[in-house]
Amino acid sequence: MITALALDLLLLGPTPGAAIKWERNFDDAIKKAQKSGKPVIVDFWADWCAWCHRLDRNTYADPAVVQKAQEFVAVKVNTEGSRREVEVAIRYGVSSLPTIVFLSPQCRQVLRLNGFQGPGQFPHTLEAALQSARRVMAWEEGLDRNPDDPRALAALGTHLFEQEAYDEAREMLCRAVGHDADAPVGDRRRVRMLLAILQNYDHNFAEAENLIKDALSLQPKGDDEAKLLFVLGRTYVSWGRHAEGVHTMEVIVREYPHSPLAQKARETLVTLERK
Repeated sequence: MITALALDLLLLGPTPGAAIKWERNFDDAIKKAQKSGKPVIVDFWADWCAWCHRLDRNTYADPAVVQKAQEFVAVKVNTEGSRREVEVAIRYGVSSLPTIVFLSPQCRQVLRLNGFQGPGQFPHTLEAALQSARRVMAWEEGLDRNPDDPRALAALGTHLFEQEAYDEAREMLCRAVGHDADAPVGDRRRVRMLLAILQNYDHNFAEAENLIKDALSLQPKGDDEAKLLFVLGRTYVSWGRHAEGVHTMEVIVREYPHSPLAQKARETLVTLERK
């Protein structure tokens, strides 16, 4: 049954005066987040951004959004403002507006939203960001207790990889590889595969090859064998070692014909034959 208050909200829209309490200084917001243990909403904006102003008028003024946002520290960063604001925008790779980035109190990205989102969907985004932040903060707390915790390093590195925060991901995954001798085999293989992909990005092909071969040597084998071989094959192709790339792709097609990677391996082989 709809209450009288809910009906009023439905008919009248956002409550006059209801709004998110925005910080205006990024560093102060981070200090507040660290003190309160809350994650951070960073709203990147500029004067010329019409969709940014629409977020203010519609999404950020919605009562459900305002209420949910109380579980965060919220800060606005003008991408064309002070030198510090510009530095923050560059740090988080803001290239279009509006962009909303959710951070842990230690400034690690937990979720990112590029573009406008209305008040109907945004509370769900806030909830997803909150859940992600809690996981990230738990891993961070684990590393505060033990900087060499392989599970926390692997989990946080994987998360940062998925968030495309590649520099931080590389650091975490490298540390995980150095301390994960007792970790589950599946986790060890996954960490090496992700780190090999990053080494590929950096053209460190020899290191990528070593990581994948190390992962492939770990027993027992898992259902990631075709993925590892595909990364190895792509490493050889990017490295200019086409014969070894062809051989590796042929192994995937032959031994894992039902894997989704088999079709990609076939496509790679066709491309290589044309060269």
